Amino acid sequence: MIEINNLNKRFASAHVFENYNKQFQGKRVCLQAANGRGKTTLLMMLAGLEKPQSGQVLYNNQALKSPQNIVSIASDRIALPDFLTARQVIELSCKALKKDMPEQLITGFNFTEHLKTRFSALSSGNQKKCQLITAFLKQAPFLLLDEPSAALDQTSIKFLLTLLDDYLNDKPNGQIIITSHEQEVFIQHGFECTSL
Repeated sequence: MIEINNLNKRFASAHVFENYNKQFQGKRVCLQAANGRGKTTLLMMLAGLEKPQSGQVLYNNQALKSPQNIVSIASDRIALPDFLTARQVIELSCKALKKDMPEQLITGFNFTEHLKTRFSALSSGNQKKCQLITAFLKQAPFLLLDEPSAALDQTSIKFLLTLLDDYLNDKPNGQIIITSHEQEVFIQHGFECTSL
């Protein structure tokens, strides 16, 4: 489980988090907060992609220098190389992770016909699918998804929920943390909602 101790994060003169403490106990957590309150920033810090000014994050009671090794994230905040095709973006992830092309994920998200499209030319829904495919590909114990159902078609949302239902089966110490404005959908699939 992820535990946050005395986290401080500020941008210019604005404090996003000030001596913030939180324990995420559940295996499936959905974060709630108004827009602009720091949900995405928190996920980026949990993934080790943004640094707080101070504070500590524990993963199963351990502080890690490189949480990227055990955390996977999908977020619009992460800039993917928009001059590459979707296939090239996914292939880069496959090469880095030493994984085969995730045909089941590509098919499940109805993404095959978009593989030859440059990432920048994809619709917001298809960019989201590409982000999700690369996040699920890693199969990390900690999965962080920022608004995973936003801009997705209903078929892809159903596939996403199936993936989430099965994700922790072989990860006894794993955890999924998402942000979403569609909490009801995720509550039906075992997510506990908690305020930021």
